[in-house]
Parts: sequence; structure tokens; C-alpha cells
Amino acid sequence: MKTGKSITMKRCTALLLALLCAGCAGGGALTTESSGTGPWIAGCAYAEIPLPDEGPFYIAGYHNGWEITEVRDLQRATALWLEAGDCRTAIVSVDCVGLGSDTVARIRDALGDLTAETGCTVHVVATHDHAGLDTLGLWGPVAEDGKNPAFMDNLVAACRDAVLRAYEDRRAGKLYASDTEMEGMYRDSRDPQIWDPMLHQVRFVPDDGGAGIRVISCGAHAESLRGANTRLSRDYPGVLCDLVEERTGDRALFLPGAVGGLIMTKEFIDPFDAEENLLVTGEKLAQIACGPCEEVELAPSFSDTSVAFSVPLDNTTFLYYKFLGILGNEAKPGAGETGYELGTSLSVLRLGTKTLLLIPGEIFPELVFGGGRGDMAAHPERENPEPLGEILASHGLDDFFVVGLADDELGYIVPPDDFLVDERAPYLEAAKPADGSRHYEETNSVGRGCADAIANALRELLKSISE
Repeated sequence: MKTGKSITMKRCTALLLALLCAGCAGGGALTTESSGTGPWIAGCAYAEIPLPDEGPFYIAGYHNGWEITEVRDLQRATALWLEAGDCRTAIVSVDCVGLGSDTVARIRDALGDLTAETGCTVHVVATHDHAGLDTLGLWGPVAEDGKNPAFMDNLVAACRDAVLRAYEDRRAGKLYASDTEMEGMYRDSRDPQIWDPMLHQVRFVPDDGGAGIRVISCGAHAESLRGANTRLSRDYPGVLCDLVEERTGDRALFLPGAVGGLIMTKEFIDPFDAEENLLVTGEKLAQIACGPCEEVELAPSFSDTSVAFSVPLDNTTFLYYKFLGILGNEAKPGAGETGYELGTSLSVLRLGTKTLLLIPGEIFPELVFGGGRGDMAAHPERENPEPLGEILASHGLDDFFVVGLADDELGYIVPPDDFLVDERAPYLEAAKPADGSRHYEETNSVGRGCADAIANALRELLKSISE
């Protein structure tokens, strides 16, 4: 995600006070743990998020103060209801750039009656859409909140509507998983060239022969329309899901993967045309999603475990940068360079032999799969945390995929050994070392300690469920 290049210190101070008054979150506390064995039951529904009668409507992802000029397609909230035995979860995929933990809390509160009745958990995931309205407040005019309050109300209402209708849609059936290798889809703007090459799918086939459901995940920024775009759109996740439904009858929702670093889809049109590039990108991904694959049936065993933890807050100009949802993030005195920590959470969903790792931000793929710049790193003397994939594998959970921007948005989660900030204006300007390496992502990061905090939280969560 990208932001503008300036903010006033007066605005920063005022919003810092708002953040610090938001409350405190405990670290390392298991927040939810639910498991069950029984037939798979699933439902799916979506609700469009209407535009309010009055603007302004600032587009998110690139520039401050840019307003939507045209509506290509409206943003949506798409909900999956999934249960087996006593474990019940609603996963909401929202076509937006990101949602802070405060908005996630609003959505969960709006579903309080359902959660009280069913005991379900609720996870809210942003597709990281760079052609939607600003849902974080970072892309209005400089020093102004870019969120439209009425639109945010509509977003919460759409999430509630989608979940309630997905619950009403629930049916028994079978669940399958597949991982299909993609070629020639991605570009990585920061070395090392590491990304998840798979398109991951979880497919529900109902016993009644009706429409199926697909969860589709891949690890690239939703910005195929690129930075000059001012049209409202769901970007490639929308085209992909629409094509899948058109060709298979299955309803689909999109979950982003490990997109940090900065992973995006390639430009397939030369000379570049935004609409054509969007359509080609969606078509290529739909062909993979609907094409031949090796599916594995998942036994109806389901668990959903979350852990609350804190991350050090190092970014002194965090309101100007991209650690998303900052206005509602919980803060308390702690180990960060600012003297504060932020409260957040991560979750592990186990669907038979398949594991979904829900991460509250844009994690660099090398922190998941290993690898890195080695001696070319900005600080090779620093040690990166054990890759999350290895931590999962040590607990027998080697068949997994990452779901990024889940239940919060902390911005980029950067490997500590290659974390470099500008000496004169740390976090305000990107460092420009002599070797020409890229360090933009640090300006939109909570800080260097975020990666270690996430790895430690995952270890704690897995230890709790294995005891």
C-alpha cells in the first residue's frame, strides 16, 4: 500500500493522542479457541457497499486527495459461513485497501446477536483493493481523515448483511483443497525475488447439488489498474471471482496472501491500458482457478484459534505512513522506540489437513518461506525470526497458506536484517543506500520488531493448541 509524502506534526500529535486514548490490549493471551468434528456445513453470500449520497469519496492506495471520478463496479463484502461440529466461523472478505482493528470490532459488534446465538467467530479480511474508497483515513487531503463516515457505516452494514445471508444459506457438503502453480503472473519490486507461486483454493461442494463455494487466495497487491486510476472498482479480485462464478456456478471470495515486498501482478498490456490490464489479469487468474488441479478432500475436522499480542511501535510518524487502522489500534506503554506498543492478533484455522494462517498485515514472503538477501541485506548482522512456514511445519502443519490483512492492518512486515530507515527523517523518507536497494516499505511499517512479535505469537498459539 502506498501513501502520500507529507503530514503536519500538529495533525500527527492530535491523532497520536486519539490513538493512545483508545485503550490497551494484552499481549500473549489466547483470545478464542474452538474445534469440532462433524459434517462440513457452509454458506456464502455477498452484499454490495453502496456509495452515500454525499462525498467526498477519496480513492485509496496511492495519492492524497484524489477523488473517485467514475464507478466501474461497487465494492462488496462477501461472507463465507463454515462449520464442522461445534466449530463455527464467518470469514468476511471486503473489497477495500485495509481495515483497522477498530472497524473489525465494529463489524463483530454488529454481528453480536449471531455470535451469541451460534458461538461463531468472525474474521474480517481486506482484499487490499487499491481502487476502492479510503477505509483507513490515509488518503484524504494532507492532514485530513480520508474516510467517509457514511460509507464506513454502509461497509459495516454490508458485512452484517452478507454474514447473516451466508448463515441462512448454509448446507451440508464436502470440502476440497488445491494448490496450483502459476507462471508469469507476478513482479517483485524489492529483492530478493521471493513470492508464493501458488493459487490456493478451498472448494465446497454441497450435497444438494446446488452452487458451490470457492475460497481463492494468491499473494499479489490488488492494483492491476495501477496508480493513475480514479475509477471505483474491486480490481482483479472482483474480475476473478465474477469469472469463476460465471464459468463454474460457484460463488467465490478472495483472500490476499503474503503480498509484502512489494508483490503485484505484472502489466500485461503494452502500451499500458488500465481496463485491458485488469481484464487480462482477471482472465489469467480465472483460467488457473477453473483449470485442472489436484484436489484433496478435507476431512470434516475444524478448529479456529486466535491469540492477542502486542507489537513494538517504532514508527514515530505512523499517522503519515501506512500502518493501517492506526486511529483505532489499541496502544499501551511498551518496548517500541516511541515508548508504546500496539495490540493486535493472529489466527490459525485448521480445515482437515489444510491450515490458514491469518496475519494482521502485509508480510514479506521471505518471512514465511525463508530466504533473503544474505550478506547483501542492510543489516546482515541481525537475525531474522524463524520462517513462519517452518514454525507451522514443526507442529505438523506444513500444508498451509497465508491470509494477509486479516482482522487488522499493521502495514508492511519487513525482515529485520533488511530493515533500514533514513537517518535524517526516519519513517518519513525512504532510506536510499549506496547499493540502490529499495526501502520504501519501512516507511509504512510499524517497526523492525513486528516480524519477531508475529513469530513469537505464532509459537505461543501453536504451543497452546498442542498441549
